[in-house]
Amino acid sequence: MALYRMDTLMRDARSKGIALGAFECWESLNIQGIARASAMCKTPVIFQASPAEYRTMGGADALADMVKFYVRKYDVDAALHLDHGSAIEHVQECVDAGFTSVMLDASAMVFEENVRLSAEAAKIAHGANISLEAELGHVSGGDSGSNNESALTVPAEVVEFVKRTQVDCLAVSIGTVHGDYRGEPKLHLDLLREIASLVDTPLVLHGGSGTPIDQLHAAIKLGIAKINICTDIHKAFLRGMEEAKGSLTPSVPGNYYVPALNNMIEKTVEMIKLFNFSA
Repeated sequence: MALYRMDTLMRDARSKGIALGAFECWESLNIQGIARASAMCKTPVIFQASPAEYRTMGGADALADMVKFYVRKYDVDAALHLDHGSAIEHVQECVDAGFTSVMLDASAMVFEENVRLSAEAAKIAHGANISLEAELGHVSGGDSGSNNESALTVPAEVVEFVKRTQVDCLAVSIGTVHGDYRGEPKLHLDLLREIASLVDTPLVLHGGSGTPIDQLHAAIKLGIAKINICTDIHKAFLRGMEEAKGSLTPSVPGNYYVPALNNMIEKTVEMIKLFNFSA
């Protein structure tokens, strides 16, 4: 098995009526867990990290080496993706490190600047024969402290954006948030249906954690081919750390981190199966 362009895996997922899980990476233990979950489910996954995450591992090249090792070890199909790169330098750094997909996120900028930067990033990605993801509309949350009042994707802009940028995957804003929801999650499924009718570009849903299962399934049926998950697997990992505090000694790290790893594998398997519901 091997690493593939992310858009290749996403188009295959769409042909099967499923979506792929894109799981955030922050250290070797959680990378191993994602790979093991993929092998258990016999389903491809997307390993991804933002610059903040891969820097904790020593850089984009360090992350790439770890992912490639576990992809070989557990014999899985996967993509390695830059999540929320905010500068062209991030794109180039990950291209040089051997990523198979990158994201340039200029979604908080005005439309023309988003187009300009995304098109520039697409040229770099395509020159290395890898895929580019961009975001139109803006998914809020995370460190911003925002609630679920995202800046929704405007359908009238979608066709022009895809044509001018030549992006391979498009992240859309339909009501999800990064991190925890502050109100009741409610996806704008009619908006997603309209967007999907306008382009055949594989669509991405950011902020999958905490989104009700029925709404995720509806989004997959309407065209979402990739769902980003970070908070849910990180919380599972942290719960394992709390379990370890109650029964294990930190003097033996090899045992202390086992509950965290097992919890994260269990949660990742759960999410992969949820996204694979129609297969």
